[in-house]
Amino acid sequence: ATIAGSGTKQYNPPRGTDGRLPSDPLEVQLAFQVRSCGTCSFFWPEDKQKTEYGPYTSFDFDVNAPYPAERDMSVKTAPWVQGRTGPPAFPNGEIVDGCRKAPIMTLGINPNLTAFSPGQNGAPWAYPNFSSDHETNAWAKYAWYYRYRSVYQEKLGLDFVKKYVLPEGQIVAQRKGAVVGTSRPDDNPTWNIHVLYEGDSDATEITLPGRMGDFPYMLFYDSYEPNNAFEVGDIIAGKVAMPEGMAVPILQEEQGYYMQFVPTLKQLEGHIRSKGATDTNLAIGEDVSQIDMVACASPHWNEGFLDGELKTVVDNCVRKNAWAVKQIVQSRPSVLYVVSESSWRMFNSIFGNFVDPGKISDRPVDNAYTLFRETSKVDDPVYVRIQIEIEGVKYEHKIRLVITPHFSFSKNFMPQYRMSAKTFSALSSNPDFQANITADNGFEILPADPKHSYYYREIQLNPATADQVRENLRSRDTGLYTELEQYYFDPHRQMAEVMISMYDLGDLTLDQTNNNLTRTEGACSFCVNRHWQFKNECRYQKNLEKAPPPDFLEKVAQYIIDHGQPS
Repeated sequence: ATIAGSGTKQYNPPRGTDGRLPSDPLEVQLAFQVRSCGTCSFFWPEDKQKTEYGPYTSFDFDVNAPYPAERDMSVKTAPWVQGRTGPPAFPNGEIVDGCRKAPIMTLGINPNLTAFSPGQNGAPWAYPNFSSDHETNAWAKYAWYYRYRSVYQEKLGLDFVKKYVLPEGQIVAQRKGAVVGTSRPDDNPTWNIHVLYEGDSDATEITLPGRMGDFPYMLFYDSYEPNNAFEVGDIIAGKVAMPEGMAVPILQEEQGYYMQFVPTLKQLEGHIRSKGATDTNLAIGEDVSQIDMVACASPHWNEGFLDGELKTVVDNCVRKNAWAVKQIVQSRPSVLYVVSESSWRMFNSIFGNFVDPGKISDRPVDNAYTLFRETSKVDDPVYVRIQIEIEGVKYEHKIRLVITPHFSFSKNFMPQYRMSAKTFSALSSNPDFQANITADNGFEILPADPKHSYYYREIQLNPATADQVRENLRSRDTGLYTELEQYYFDPHRQMAEVMISMYDLGDLTLDQTNNNLTRTEGACSFCVNRHWQFKNECRYQKNLEKAPPPDFLEKVAQYIIDHGQPS
């Protein structure tokens, strides 16, 4: 396919601003449009020497649909497929991960630029950068990759990467020591590390003099134990320039963000199995799809890492191109988990007028936790309700909405009591509280934030013992149990209870042919179309259903954009 629009051939694919392919269904168009998008000059400047991030290590396949090596799912990092190194690049924008018709969807802000991270996680990171070499199809590989991506992302071996550090600018250890700190407060390619040499009482600051558009500096040690110690002669940091075309095993590593939904999904699976469907096998990527409001990656979501372009990026990606809005319209998820208050603000700016009014706080006092409590009530659900008629054709859909704490931080999902500083002060002065809410009884009172005394206070419980700890408190009959329960959160369980309730009501059902959840309403040709066909797809036969009229779903998305922003 040829993508119309201006762009420069120095990028793969050439960057354009118009990716219309009117003869293809929306879900297929999105693969071409997002991969080639060049709307934001912040991410895709005409002059690559003005690129804020990268170029980073990339990889490619020599087949359109590689077959993954078997792996032990209990191992966090393991070999995935045999690939080859690609030219250094900035990662292409991402389309939705997983089956387009999965009934469960999670939504975040934008992909994390992991290669930017100082340390042993970022240094060997690699991004897909597909070509049509060796009689392959770059577009098919891109579509295959995002159709089957689940909780993993890719990297190369750290020792392998270290072989390709450029001689110029290497930071070599003159003495034995350890990295004890890093400082990357913004997107500046020049940044600092702090090392403590053996025998010194104070750390030494070392500046890594990166330049925009050049290979970025990588740190080969963490700034914390156990992987921060180096020996004399070790390369502490340097610029990696990976040669193109080398055969290399691609490793996959679990990502905490994507793994955060696994305990919740397993609880739903257990409930379905308890009803007699013992072969049920729910999976991220098959029953849960994952999407971001913004398609291109950045290391953090604030002005300092987007060079003052945050509003422009949001306007371009969320409203003008509306990649996520269009995908949601096509996917029609049964339940949508919006990850973090910031993601909710962005989503609300587009869909707000279609959300049940009066159920979500405009100014949540405890941020995402207030929003989570308001939207996770089993007996008082919140819905996005879309009822549109365009040129005589109706589009009607209802999405169960849940707003969650941020998936990137596991502490957010610990069982915990949360209360205002004022409430905590009153409760903690109670002798019963002082006698019962102790470490010996299984409670951990987290310290107050010294900079923000008004922040909510937290009392955490160990997930393995939380239920027993609460039962022990209830059995003491001091009145504390009832008092504290109104402040209790068990996020994984509460998220699961929403889906369990939906299953019991018939809003989620089981496809016993595939032992997965039943797909959502509407046709889908993403896996089977005129450009590619993936083996054994579509297992749900969604490609055989009647497609909507040409451009109909795009018009639905535009109607939502035009009418959804709350006043």
